[in-house]
Amino acid sequence: MTVSGRVTIGIPTLNRSGLALRAIRSALAQTYSDIEVIVSDDASTDDTVARVQEIHDARLILFQQPQRLGLVGNFDFCLRHATGEFFLLLGDDDVLLPTAIERLSAPFLQPDLCVQPASIGVVWSPCQIADAKNSHFWTTETGPHLESVVSLLVELFAGNRGPRLSSILLRTEDAIAVGGYENKHGDLCDIGNWARAALLHDYAVCIPEPFVQYTQHHGSTTSQSVVEGWQQWAQTVHADLLLSARAANNAKAERQLRDAKRNLISGITLTILIQTIGKPGWIRNAVRESLRSPGAFFTPYMFRRLLKDGRKIFTARRNAERRQQAPDRQTRPDTRPIEKGS
Repeated sequence: MTVSGRVTIGIPTLNRSGLALRAIRSALAQTYSDIEVIVSDDASTDDTVARVQEIHDARLILFQQPQRLGLVGNFDFCLRHATGEFFLLLGDDDVLLPTAIERLSAPFLQPDLCVQPASIGVVWSPCQIADAKNSHFWTTETGPHLESVVSLLVELFAGNRGPRLSSILLRTEDAIAVGGYENKHGDLCDIGNWARAALLHDYAVCIPEPFVQYTQHHGSTTSQSVVEGWQQWAQTVHADLLLSARAANNAKAERQLRDAKRNLISGITLTILIQTIGKPGWIRNAVRESLRSPGAFFTPYMFRRLLKDGRKIFTARRNAERRQQAPDRQTRPDTRPIEKGS
């Protein structure tokens, strides 16, 4: 049973006590009145549980897993224990602005002259990309206030939309109805879930301000991943999206999604490679991957995104290295809250 109007923020975590506390505090600081924050600790060996237990807030629910569930299992645990009508999965290294839930939930709750809430499948916002010290890199791409769910997915695969794990609000019942987070989608289980859940409805709504700080760092799961595995997961996600479109008797959507497959695979490939920039051997690794999967690598999309985003990451990490090498001559990292519209 879900509580009407309530928003559940699920925070799966493992051995990231400092970052997880930051994420939890940002969730509890929401201006939206009816929230619950579910923290599922995946058998951490650090002080995560002890530090979370020091937070006394009736809206906070802590689950201690006796054995590792793994990334997918821990995501799914948060979803299955949600009591809110709506659900947002917050990465344990990400941060919500105080008005994030208030703004993201509004389209679901307030009838609009253009579209009724029942026809909305997902509400999302762009994100501010930053490092773990809150030094900002860039803001991801926004989108039109209202578009079809298929349009959102096609443009996301083309690199023209910027939702991330922590900036997506769904109906809890939709996320469960499509199977929750599934192992067959691996580390792409988030898009495997929200995209299929959104396809149960007609429209996607974008709130064009960055309400989430998405943290990108060498300790993240993505930065430590193997490209081939992510490509295989992307193939499975794509196949399931086609099945969803077919089940809805939407031949146009099925055709559009099929045509977007190459961009999806190229985008996943580039996402992994970009996050290795600056690590030892990253150039050699990029060359090896280009030879292993030329169909995903040598595309107009790949070169366009590599030029655009690769340069951003490389510059940001080079500046971070310079700060570390000469701390006395550098200013302190920017720890201000994310500025709206930046």
